[in-house]
Amino acid sequence: MTFPYEPSPQPLRGKIALVSGSSSGIGAAIVEELSRRGAHVVVNYPYQSEKENADRVLSGLQGIGRSIAVEADLSTLSGPRLLAEATAKEFGHIDIVVNNAGIGALSVLNGLEDDDFAKLWDKVVNLNGRGTLLLTRASLKYLSPKHSRIINICSSTSRNPDPDMSIYAGSKGMVESFTRCWARDLPREYGCTVNAIAPGPVSTESMMVAPPHFQEMLMKNAANTPVGPRMAKPEEIAWTVAILCDEAADWLNGLYLPVTGGSTLS
Repeated sequence: MTFPYEPSPQPLRGKIALVSGSSSGIGAAIVEELSRRGAHVVVNYPYQSEKENADRVLSGLQGIGRSIAVEADLSTLSGPRLLAEATAKEFGHIDIVVNNAGIGALSVLNGLEDDDFAKLWDKVVNLNGRGTLLLTRASLKYLSPKHSRIINICSSTSRNPDPDMSIYAGSKGMVESFTRCWARDLPREYGCTVNAIAPGPVSTESMMVAPPHFQEMLMKNAANTPVGPRMAKPEEIAWTVAILCDEAADWLNGLYLPVTGGSTLS
């Protein structure tokens, strides 16, 4: 690549992009954007009941790349490895790993019995934290030696939390710390960059069916967003991911990028 850089209409043409948790919401928007930019994408869904949604995302992709859907539950010990292996078996290697799979939950510190609180911890942390760790670990052996990307979807909640978000915010803080560690540890050996994107509230389908009191709290906070009184659109998160995937972004490493309209500052 030489400068000045001339943008391509399909800057990711031929790239292999694995996006965990991409049968709906932010993940679906990410695979749609990466496909539009020329990538072959892997749509991941966790269990059979999500297959219809994954197939719908797959059939709606506008790009010319060859893309597949893979069932793998990232909250299990085996799911991350199965997802990385299925991607490598189909395409031979991986250029882009987007650790998007995650789950949110309210966690009132004194609101549950100990056993139930421990179960909630396991449910959230096993997916958000351990799933991100194990998928990255499983993908390393398949990463392209040049211009490869690891992008972690964090959350502004880890730095700017709403009430009763201890477990979720903590799990996303864990992913933010992973990003910092991997940005130091991995680029020289694996030819990759590692960055984090931290959305604030996003107007996904799941957000729109959240409990009314939770939506009311989010909209109250959104009213004070500097850029405008609204939540983010999934496409705005996807665009930010795609920019980091471009080969011209080789010198962006270890970033924490809030996509919040200015409500959270890096």
